[in-house]
Amino acid sequence: MGELTIKIPERVTQEFPEVEWSKVAERAVLEEFRKLASIKLFDELFKHSELTDEDCLKLGKEVNRAVRLRIEKELTK
Repeated sequence: MGELTIKIPERVTQEFPEVEWSKVAERAVLEEFRKLASIKLFDELFKHSELTDEDCLKLGKEVNRAVRLRIEKELTK
């Protein structure tokens, strides 16, 4: 297993003495790994897509607008 050394500022360890910093660091590293693995999987799944970054941004804005309108409609009932 690899080893990683992290220096936690003394003021932080004094403010939160009950925290097991090795576990916090382990969880942070695993979470970051999961994000990287998800990005790699996403890239692999969509490597043949013809959508451009602009297309994706436009679609995202359209989805956000549709969701906002749906929520506004539900709140005004």
